Amino acid sequence: MMTKCEGGRSQRGPRGDTMARIGLISCVSKKRPKPTEAKNLYDSALFLKSRAFVEQCCDSWFILSAKYGLVEPTDIIAPYEETLNKKSRRERDEWAIRVWDALCKRLKPNDLVMMLAGERYRESLIPLIAKHGCQVEVPMSGLAIGQQLHWLSNQQSQPSRQRDIERLYTTLRRLEDELGGKRLLSECTGKDDWPISGVYFFFEPGESRSGRTEPRVVRVGTHRVSKGSKTTLWNRLHAHRGTNGGAGNHRGSIFRKHVGAAMQKANLHTTVASWGLGQSAGAAVREGEQELERKVSKRIGSMTLLWLAIEDEAGPFSDRAYIERNLIGLLNGESNPADPPSPKWLGRFSLDDRIRRSGLWNHDHVGYRYSPEFLDVLDKYVLITTGKRSRPAGPIAPQGWYDK
Repeated sequence: MMTKCEGGRSQRGPRGDTMARIGLISCVSKKRPKPTEAKNLYDSALFLKSRAFVEQCCDSWFILSAKYGLVEPTDIIAPYEETLNKKSRRERDEWAIRVWDALCKRLKPNDLVMMLAGERYRESLIPLIAKHGCQVEVPMSGLAIGQQLHWLSNQQSQPSRQRDIERLYTTLRRLEDELGGKRLLSECTGKDDWPISGVYFFFEPGESRSGRTEPRVVRVGTHRVSKGSKTTLWNRLHAHRGTNGGAGNHRGSIFRKHVGAAMQKANLHTTVASWGLGQSAGAAVREGEQELERKVSKRIGSMTLLWLAIEDEAGPFSDRAYIERNLIGLLNGESNPADPPSPKWLGRFSLDDRIRRSGLWNHDHVGYRYSPEFLDVLDKYVLITTGKRSRPAGPIAPQGWYDK
């Protein structure tokens, strides 16, 4: 289910329009007795909580009225007794077309429509919205009225960071659907359709979000953050995975280095005295490390991943660097992980205190103070990755983000 909000509306500025968020709420039977602004006409707990949610989360919002169709919040309308629940399918289809004729003028392709409406109100409308090229989220799908009220109350009471985390995972679920699922790292090859550059997310067996079965992100990474770097996304993933035969080189992957050190600390392998020493090593030293390298390859190879295509110029000011830092900052929350690792997580044996405290196989940027607006940039790159938006001519991260 999708959650969102504080600081999460789309940002419009000198870099051009971004994806807008449009909220749709269905009418309710309980109404005030006299004509008034539509936003004040409906008088039920469900409507009032839904209104508070979209006012906080969306750029604009509208009411789906069984009698009047699409209604602006400030439209003056009289009370009425009419519901789609008593109409035939043909009548509901005709109603949806009437609503769409008004709604399509207010939507651009790639906008996100959040529907807080019952099945009868959305069944014929969602296909029209999707055909227009918009994304649709139904955050309370399948919930009974009491559950909807509880869900809406939780959104209003959640700290802003938790809402941003929920929004992130909703975005990742959408990315996974569009990509056709996560990829198992051990089965990945250079022949797969990787972008030249991007950001990746690792998920580890046995690691789930707090109180859920949904896998949690255990590592965020990118590459080419040094000016002039030629490293590709697959180069970086291959360095983490190791060779097809299971060998690898932890001196070319800080991720491998940390995993191998933790395996030794957890007594999953005898101590290798040379592990992590130096930028290179001779053949004899490398030979003595290969058994552990193979175990590291197996461990990391069991992880699955998602990725974003962000094909910008190499450098520390890149959109990739912006997204990576903010993602780590959001998930770690200044040494307060959003989803604590399981008691058996190997990272608890890391020699690096930043990994143990963050619950991530990351040590850089774990104290970064994230900016909620980065989620809007992330949303745009999901559209770019899935071919629903063209590649930008330049960076789309806020100007001056690095200096701030």
